Amino acid sequence: MNYKLFGVLLAGTLLTTACSDSDSTPPPPPPVEPVTVDVDQAATIGLKLATFDGVSGALSFSLSDADEMAITNAKNYRIVYFGFPDPDEKSSKPKAWKRWHLSKSYLCDSEANECEGLLTETETKGSYTFEAPDLDWSSDATPGAVQKYKVAIEIKGALSSSELELLPPPSV
Repeated sequence: MNYKLFGVLLAGTLLTTACSDSDSTPPPPPPVEPVTVDVDQAATIGLKLATFDGVSGALSFSLSDADEMAITNAKNYRIVYFGFPDPDEKSSKPKAWKRWHLSKSYLCDSEANECEGLLTETETKGSYTFEAPDLDWSSDATPGAVQKYKVAIEIKGALSSSELELLPPPSV
């Protein structure tokens, strides 16, 4: 008799404890992948300059379309660096001094396999870095003459290109 009672109690205990949820916290949701679009399928290409070092030419930027989707696989570009004298610097030829500038261009046509500089997509979708390894401002001007820098960046896709506009370094 004790065996029957013991068996019923054991079965009841197993049924009530074996089916309970020991973990009261729900599982975390899966990580959300950023929504992306390939550069050749983007109807618009918007560019936001994140960092820019005028002396070395190193820069970083992000690309997105009109729906704020990150643009990936950018390969074709035209990047033009501009160097200007210090506007407060006095010169014996002030009119000529205020108007001169230097420019250095970097182009990439990935189909022709002709690229100048190095464009790299970062781990963050839609973010890129660019390096201009042979940028030398002193080759065309006296050392130290170039004091202000700007850059124009055009990223080209099959359907559209980013607007080519002269951008100063982002404010810190």
